Amino acid sequence: MEPYAISALVTLSTSILIFFLAFKSGMTRQKNKAPAYKFTDNKEVLIANRVHMNTVEMSVVYLPILWIATVFASANLAGILGIVWFISRVWYAVAYTQKPKKREIPFLMGVACIWLTSLLALYGIFF
Repeated sequence: MEPYAISALVTLSTSILIFFLAFKSGMTRQKNKAPAYKFTDNKEVLIANRVHMNTVEMSVVYLPILWIATVFASANLAGILGIVWFISRVWYAVAYTQKPKKREIPFLMGVACIWLTSLLALYGIFF
């Protein structure tokens, strides 16, 4: 296996997840007759949109950090942290959709991965 394969798989999986969540958000809007160009107060639509947008926001933060840690520190350790982060994002999406208050643990798990991967990246850059 290529040394960067795990991080590449996390990146690819994240892109597929974002696409899936965008599709799900659109289908939820369609089901609830909430056009994309209008704001709605429909709870199901708002949750589907937030799940998608929060995943996009966290991916923009995490993926560059993942790749810096992969290239400069340890591809294997960065890849493992990436897998845990990806699992936290899927768990977050499922939990938020089912019951919004259940999203806290996967959110914190994702934030912990961001911090740990950032520390790994910094270690790789400076040492």
